[in-house]
Amino acid sequence: GTEGFSGQARVILPRLTSCFECSLDMFPPQKVYPMCTIADTPRLPEHCISYVHLLLWPKVFPDTKLDTDNPEHMKWIFERAKDRANNHNIEGVTYMLTVGVVKNVIPAVAS
Repeated sequence: GTEGFSGQARVILPRLTSCFECSLDMFPPQKVYPMCTIADTPRLPEHCISYVHLLLWPKVFPDTKLDTDNPEHMKWIFERAKDRANNHNIEGVTYMLTVGVVKNVIPAVAS
């Protein structure tokens, strides 16, 4: 899930456990790429996906909010990111990676 190995629920008991704001450092750090890299010099599949997600979607669909649970929306993001990656000779754009980048999902590791 989005919290990695931290779990998906927290029990917060007043005066016994830390508050939610006090435990924010337990969340995994957000991956943020410089906008100039995303727009001008992509080097990673994630850069291509972020470009389509953050810059191209609002430009093409200004009145439509991206629904990350809508397969049509995610397919559109994936296809455009794959096109951008091909134009920049970048390999590795997959549908699963696209969903992961757009939803900020950290893959779980089975143990």
